[in-house]
Amino acid sequence: MAALTVEGFHTILLCRRWEECVAFYRDLLGFRTVDSGPGFVEVEVAPGSHIGLVRSKRGGPPAGGEFALALTFRVPDLEKARAFLADRAPGVGDIIDHPWGARLFRMQDPEGRPLEIWTR
Repeated sequence: MAALTVEGFHTILLCRRWEECVAFYRDLLGFRTVDSGPGFVEVEVAPGSHIGLVRSKRGGPPAGGEFALALTFRVPDLEKARAFLADRAPGVGDIIDHPWGARLFRMQDPEGRPLEIWTR
């Protein structure tokens, strides 16, 4: 086997502010719930790409440190995505251009994790 075969992408986020995180990803961003249980909600970001939101049982930052993880979402229309989010969430950054050809803006989820919304 030359490479691991992957059919989707799944990320688990430990959330101290679990209800707010669920509302952010499910309600504000509009991701569909595909599974749930006590202290757990899984949303589908795109076909085969999921985020599991798990209620943190620890008082400190999630495992790995507060900013050990950043989520990036590639979108087809950056301006439309920014307008959609700027109307619904605080702290949506300006669109910036990177030398490698990506255009993006940044924001944070309720736990302070960085999110990057980008396109080529």
